[in-house]
Amino acid sequence: KGDIRTLIDYENYNTVRTNSACFAWLFYNAPIVSAPALPATQLAVSCYSRMFWGCTSLSSAPELPATQLASYCYWEMFRGCTSLSSAPALPATQLADWCYESMFEGCTSLETAPTILPATQLAEFCYRGMFEGCTSLETAPTILPATQLASYCYWEMFRGCTSLSSAPALPATQLADWCYESMFEGCTSLETAPTILPATQLAEFCYHSMFEGCTSLETAPTILPATQLAESCYSNMFNGCTSLSSAPELPANQLATGCYLAMFYGCTSLSSAPELPATELANRCYSAMFWGCTSLETAPTILPTTQLASSCYSYMFEGCTSLSSAPELPATQLASSCYSSMFNGCTSLETAPTILPATQLASSCYSYMFKGCTSLSSAPELPATQLAESCYSNMFNGCTSLETAPALPATLLESYCYSGMFNGCTSLSSAPALPAIKLAYRCYSNMFESCNQLSYVKMMATVISADDCLYRWLYRVAPSGTFVKNSAAKWDEPVIPSGWTVQIAEM
Repeated sequence: KGDIRTLIDYENYNTVRTNSACFAWLFYNAPIVSAPALPATQLAVSCYSRMFWGCTSLSSAPELPATQLASYCYWEMFRGCTSLSSAPALPATQLADWCYESMFEGCTSLETAPTILPATQLAEFCYRGMFEGCTSLETAPTILPATQLASYCYWEMFRGCTSLSSAPALPATQLADWCYESMFEGCTSLETAPTILPATQLAEFCYHSMFEGCTSLETAPTILPATQLAESCYSNMFNGCTSLSSAPELPANQLATGCYLAMFYGCTSLSSAPELPATELANRCYSAMFWGCTSLETAPTILPTTQLASSCYSYMFEGCTSLSSAPELPATQLASSCYSSMFNGCTSLETAPTILPATQLASSCYSYMFKGCTSLSSAPELPATQLAESCYSNMFNGCTSLETAPALPATLLESYCYSGMFNGCTSLSSAPALPAIKLAYRCYSNMFESCNQLSYVKMMATVISADDCLYRWLYRVAPSGTFVKNSAAKWDEPVIPSGWTVQIAEM
């Protein structure tokens, strides 16, 4: 207890200079109940960092009147002070790098934050994790007034504050990389997000995981007005918000890498998707955007685009078990994994796009696209004649209602191109004609495995020497059927199921 300045100059403590003093770790894990006075108004780098870290008996904090801060000055100052119930006023308006970082982290008895955090000029990591894990914190400042942010400034600021019910207003219009990252992650009592997030020009990862795991969050901002996006700017923003029933408008026309990645992942109450007006896509832009949105009944219209991007729609609607129809997908120039697993596990999906018009494919472009769509009875047309590695791999795997397969006109195959394509399609009775003369590595592997009603196959291959090209391709099909074989084929019959009749077709 007493005045901390007496440690510097016992007799003249009232006038001693403290701008270079450092009391870091001074009471680390000490069994103190009350803290000494800390009257300094001009702080030094790391001066109070970890000063009371782990002081589990400390029930009240000293006044902190400083208005001129320094880097790391309050860094983890009260971290783990589990008896601390209230935070002191923090009047500084100009912050320094890491100044409040993890200041009250793990203060599980802290019920109120400072009424106001008036700073308008922020610094890197300045509020990072400031109240992280403060499970009793019920109220945050009404507003965080800064309009120009700094990198990582609010990163994880209220992460894990499970009693926090409302968020402060966030009027910032100029964002910075990672500025709001995980700001309210795991705030399971948070019911409303800020009414508006006004920024129109975003920064990398700026809203990443901002509300992830906020299971009580029912409303999001009506619109996210930004039209100039940045890498992963909205990724995981509402991931796991199981009470969220409506999504904000997303007006951006030109997207960025991973911009909407997993944005609404696991939002099981979300029943409708926003319009998606973008025509210029980017790698992973929509990947996993609505993964696990089990109440989503209709998909947004997909506008025509001149060119897709790698994994742009991958996993977009995976696990959307209420989705009954897929939008048309008019793109003709594909990219690697562009539609991979797009509707994987959509068990209510009855209607697929009429046609997937691309004639030149890309690696894994349609792989697992409709896997597990157990209500899908018809497939889209697949006119492509130029294939790519794994392009159709497991595309209809487990589509137990699929009765008719699309035509497959390609004659030049690639590794894994049709691997597992119709695996487990138990209603399929006839295979599409397979006109290719020469096979490729694992091209037909597992293609019709477990199609137990399949009783007709026509394959024109004369060269089947590629490794594992026919691996388990007709495993567990119907016990009897018809196999049409090229008259020029010189291979033996073991690749044909026993019990089937072999017919010969002219080349």
